[in-house]
Amino acid sequence: MLGTPPRMKAHQLIASLSPALQQEILGYIQTDTKDAFRTALYQVGASRKLRPQYFDSKSKSERIDWLLAHMKQKAYDGVTEQLLQLWLLKAKVPMLTAFLDAAEVKHDGKGQVDDLPETLEAKKVDAGIDAMLKENSGEQVCLYLHMFQQQRPDGWPSIAEALEKRPELKLG
Repeated sequence: MLGTPPRMKAHQLIASLSPALQQEILGYIQTDTKDAFRTALYQVGASRKLRPQYFDSKSKSERIDWLLAHMKQKAYDGVTEQLLQLWLLKAKVPMLTAFLDAAEVKHDGKGQVDDLPETLEAKKVDAGIDAMLKENSGEQVCLYLHMFQQQRPDGWPSIAEALEKRPELKLG
């Protein structure tokens, strides 16, 4: 939706995503990063006083649905943030590098940035967004920009402006 708040927390982001993208993210994590999925599931389960055996009787889709329901809660924002970052850094490397290259942000070739810039020019941010949109949905690009904003206490004004002004960048 246009005017999405520029500083959403991870639990708010996952709750705002379309069901299809939620399932894509958790399906990828469950399949391609099994240990991370299991750790998140057991960590959230332990906080709910559930033993790991509780999940043994659940199907893969039931495990995803259970974890997703809890990821939308503020109490599990840290777990949600880690899983979203993992999905972006593992499943969406070409998208991340397209943005970083166009925005002229130095990275390791896999989307990992060690030295974040103080400022990002609006023109370069727009070029990065355009590069990402060539191969990715507006919702995926919007999610990445929101997550990128969390890397600095105040984010970057140019990204916040793009999130507010570009109608193709919407969640849900």
